[in-house]
Amino acid sequence: MEEKELVEQLKKGDKEAEELFVEKYAPFIFNIIFQITRRKNLTEDVVQDVFLIALKDINKFGAGSALSTWLYRIAANRAKYILFREGRQKVWEKDAVEKRVIDNTPEEYKKDKLKEIIWKGMEFLNENEREIITLIDIEGMKYYEASKLLNIPVGTVRSRVARARERLRNIILKWNFFKEELSNK
Repeated sequence: MEEKELVEQLKKGDKEAEELFVEKYAPFIFNIIFQITRRKNLTEDVVQDVFLIALKDINKFGAGSALSTWLYRIAANRAKYILFREGRQKVWEKDAVEKRVIDNTPEEYKKDKLKEIIWKGMEFLNENEREIITLIDIEGMKYYEASKLLNIPVGTVRSRVARARERLRNIILKWNFFKEELSNK
């Protein structure tokens, strides 16, 4: 189903279209939110919120942008709002303790040493750095697509990616995540 037709069906309240909508965009939205929150349970809750908001506000969607861009903005804003609210309420303290105890590395990353090292290194990046690396290097977006999604110039995307990659590289080297790998050679 084409995006335009999907939006029309969603506006009519078509349940099959709603299922298709969630199925099609949930992995993308999950990855974006997970890179912001770094907590699976919170990410799952936020993803549900995002789709509830999107379905409720689908009539506000304008044809001038892509559905993925509109969803991305809802997702990023919702995740940031929840983290902000948590910080203000100091609820995050309990989660921070759990985060130190529980390894939140995705299972598929634990099977690949390089992916696991990158995941651990990304823990030390700020939210914007994780966001740009997720869009370009994990989701495989083109620079111009990320530019549209983030509503920033392509040159800004290029510089953010370069700075984020360099920072990630330095973090990985500083924390010596490759120590075991290098000692085996």
